[in-house]
Amino acid sequence: MPGLLFAAGFAAASVLSTVSSPTVFSEPPASTTVEAILESASPGDGLGLAPSPDSGPSRLPERSPFVPFGGAGLGGAVMIGSVLIRRRGGGARDDAGPLFVYVPGHGGDPDGFDDLAGRIGVDPSDVRVFDYRWAWASSDPVEASRWAPTGDAADALGAYLAALGSDGRPIYLVGHSKGGAVITEVVGRWDAHPEIGVDAVVGAAILDPPIASGPLGLLQSIGWLHGNTADDGLFNPVRCGWNGCVDIRDGLGERSGVEVVIVRNPDAGFTNFWGRPDDVRVYDLDDGDGSLFERFPDVLGMWQRMGEAHNSVLHSDTVADCIASEARASGSCDWPEPPSIRAVWGSGSSGAGPLVR
Repeated sequence: MPGLLFAAGFAAASVLSTVSSPTVFSEPPASTTVEAILESASPGDGLGLAPSPDSGPSRLPERSPFVPFGGAGLGGAVMIGSVLIRRRGGGARDDAGPLFVYVPGHGGDPDGFDDLAGRIGVDPSDVRVFDYRWAWASSDPVEASRWAPTGDAADALGAYLAALGSDGRPIYLVGHSKGGAVITEVVGRWDAHPEIGVDAVVGAAILDPPIASGPLGLLQSIGWLHGNTADDGLFNPVRCGWNGCVDIRDGLGERSGVEVVIVRNPDAGFTNFWGRPDDVRVYDLDDGDGSLFERFPDVLGMWQRMGEAHNSVLHSDTVADCIASEARASGSCDWPEPPSIRAVWGSGSSGAGPLVR
């Protein structure tokens, strides 16, 4: 029944949505030096992007070293001189506070972090917003966020974080929807190869991410067909090789020293993931408005509820308090006890006790 309902909603929304063709630069990257990256346009102060969305075509990230060429971009590989082997420190920090880097979702507004940042109490000068135009050349950062593959966006984000963290100031990542998948990809790579990790990145909050595997993951990989609800940018958490398969979600951040918190709203149904990774803290947010299935047979109402639940993680004092606590001291989020003991999907060893709502 859930699959049938989703298919009906999928068909209804597909009729209402359109897809435009992106503009792609054909020129290869001009340079892959650390100096060139540091001198290129980078997100400026406050909650805006850089190049500024209002600055016109002349301020595009032209011939950026992050634009994919001949496959995936080079990303973190070009920053070998800037990366350090990471160690998870934990505990309180002696600095004035981290720099927050927000990674929007598929079709996400660059200002999408504004409300949550205000609830956290972050000064606008302490926020940077990742620009997907570093991974997919376009005149519009929102369009780029729709078209950039997660792998290429991870290349760009990894390189940017290495440059941003060169002064040693702590960095805290916040990613919503597809942005959470991009962060998961970056941290998963650092776990596999800690020597390319960025020591300045101390933690990450991954909010309602479409990081599912299996059939749900396949649906999320074609999310662009049905609007902005959830698209994973072709992300797949299961990686297979000659030695078997691994799920990069398990123990995410352990080897690279990034303290990861995942927050999802199960009432969204299809926009996050099912199951529970081992050794990762996964918290379920109940925004009080019920499941999308409670609005059956109103298909459009169900679709609307899915989007509301998906975005609720960006407008929650509970989420803000958790992030604010984690930014001060790793592992300190005190998530409230669930209002009921109704178990939801999944099992695993993350967190204390069973996964309940």
